[in-house]
Amino acid sequence: MSDHYRYRKDKTHLSSTFKLRIDDYYYLKVYIWNNEAGMYANIEANGDVKWESRDYAACYLGMPHGWDDLEQETLLPKFWGEVHLTLKDIDVEVVTHELTHFLLNWMDAVNDSHEELCLLMGRLNKKFWNAFYQRYKVSEGKCQRN
Repeated sequence: MSDHYRYRKDKTHLSSTFKLRIDDYYYLKVYIWNNEAGMYANIEANGDVKWESRDYAACYLGMPHGWDDLEQETLLPKFWGEVHLTLKDIDVEVVTHELTHFLLNWMDAVNDSHEELCLLMGRLNKKFWNAFYQRYKVSEGKCQRN
């Protein structure tokens, strides 16, 4: 598990959550928090000075993948990781930044071509914004729940 992963979530400040499918099998969980306090309360600091000083506006937490010596293959988790965002900071740049953390994590485990990785990032970005706009409308730069 990621050093920051917290299994049980306090959903008091949770605005929305959804699965972001990577493909037919693998997925990410997206958490959209009403405020930073909700996000910070649901992620372990584990000695990360930047996290403890609350310098993050969002984060990606990847789940571990391993190596099977017998089969000589990488073991990949179905639940690939979590993306945590806050309503006040959500925008294309922040979402792309966190999805890029995922993509770098994915690249460490999967031997896809550059073109396959670029196509994957395009599909994830489209799926994220489709799911987001099903839940929220944006008016005057602020997100409101539908």
